[in-house]
Amino acid sequence: MGSQNSKLDSADVEYLSKQTSLSKNEITKLHKEFKEADKDKNGSFNRAEFIEFFKPRLPNFPQDHLSNLFDTFDTDKSGSIDFKELSIAISIFGKASAEEKLTVLFDVWDKDASGSLEKVEIESLVKMMVEVGKAMGKKESDVTVFINKLFEKLDADKSNTITKKEWVTQGASSPSLLVLLGVTN
Repeated sequence: MGSQNSKLDSADVEYLSKQTSLSKNEITKLHKEFKEADKDKNGSFNRAEFIEFFKPRLPNFPQDHLSNLFDTFDTDKSGSIDFKELSIAISIFGKASAEEKLTVLFDVWDKDASGSLEKVEIESLVKMMVEVGKAMGKKESDVTVFINKLFEKLDADKSNTITKKEWVTQGASSPSLLVLLGVTN
């Protein structure tokens, strides 16, 4: 995508509009926001810049999970997020299908990359979801009961762990899951 000071050319816009679910206008606007948020003007986001950029967009997302999200979207493992990687990230959280969002979020919460969410990972996720529910004006006890029932549904094989397949398949049929994850359209 070139250096920070270069303009986004029409070929870049065309390519990104085909690779993401973003319109050409949305890509141009995002590039402007990217340039403004790139504090060191090096043409990419380091972890801190990425977190600052996403905090207002995902206000109920814990900072350590934003850090995990950085790792997920740093597709070339360079330690920075370029505009192309950011466009894909925004596309997933903005207009992607429930299945795509759930797949990405599973990888964010599966901290040990085991392919399943274990008790400690689930507890962390539940805590964040309770906070989102409370921010929506729901009583903590009501949200907790609802989330526990939701996780019973997600754990289709009753193994006390949630596989990626369970997470995506069961989660896609539970619209409230994306609401409680703070990533609805």
